[in-house]
This record gives sequence, C-alpha cells and structure tokens, in this order.
Amino acid sequence: MKKTILVAIIATTLFACKQNETKTETAAAGTSAVTTSGPDVDLMKKAAESWASGDWAGYLSCYADTALSVHNAWAVTTDTTIARKLPSYIDLFKKSRIPLEGNIKIDNSIYEVVTMPDGSKYGHAWIGVSWKTKTGVVSKTVIFNSYGIKDGKITYEWPIYDTKEFDKLTK
Repeated sequence: MKKTILVAIIATTLFACKQNETKTETAAAGTSAVTTSGPDVDLMKKAAESWASGDWAGYLSCYADTALSVHNAWAVTTDTTIARKLPSYIDLFKKSRIPLEGNIKIDNSIYEVVTMPDGSKYGHAWIGVSWKTKTGVVSKTVIFNSYGIKDGKITYEWPIYDTKEFDKLTK
C-alpha cells in the first residue's frame, strides 16, 4: 500500500512539473482559435515596439486610417469624445518623452490573437514597460491592450493602464 501511494505521489509530482507547450491553432470555418504567433501577433508587437521606441510613422502604419483608440475608459455610444483617432495621441506621446532618458523599454510581453467563428479577430497584449527620466527616476507599469484586427491592420485599440506613472511625465 505504501509503495502504491509513493508511486502515485511521484507520478503526480512529475506530471505537475511538466512544462506547458504553447499551442497555435488555425480556425476552421465556424470555429474559434487562439494563437500566440503569426502575422497578426507580429502586427501587435510592431505597434508596441514602435510606440516604445518613438517610431510614430511605424506605429501609425500598423493601424487602419479609421482606427480609433480608447484609453482607460469604457466607450459608450452616447459619448463621442472618448474614442479618438490614433494620430491625435502622437503629440501627447511626444510630450511624455521629453523628460525621458532614452526610450521606453518593453520588459515583458504576452500577445495573443483570438479568431472568432465568424472570422473576426481580436488581439490582446499584456506589456510590462519601464523607463528612466533624465533626473534618474526609474518607473514601470503594465499595460493591457485589446485590439480589433482586420485585413492586416489594427482597427481599434483599447489600452488599460495605471496612469499614475505616465501622468508624472507630462507635468
């Protein structure tokens, strides 16, 4: 009996320690799938990396001309001031870079794209970022961003993040 319990404990421990593999699935018609690689994931990565490095042309090239962004708000159809076109953020992004020493650094990131049964695609990104100011202050935060993706372009983004550290940069 003791040997059986010991074997069960060892087997359970070995299975619990097994590394999980990242699986990428392709959606068949009428099904949904999640992927962590491919052109849509690369598109989201390019947008994030372009934003972090201050490459505004590269950043905007990832988005459809009609793309909208809603930062830290729940967009409702009755409020037309919350959703803004991406180019309207560039001046704010540039202003927030003035006190920085160098660029924003992406420390960690997770990207995924969900393809729905109707073929529509939604991307999600969890991005840990940090930066150093010219006065030597180091700050970091995590950004969650949700994207709409269609025809190789981002059609909307919905970033959610703690504004405390970013607000310090614009004051």
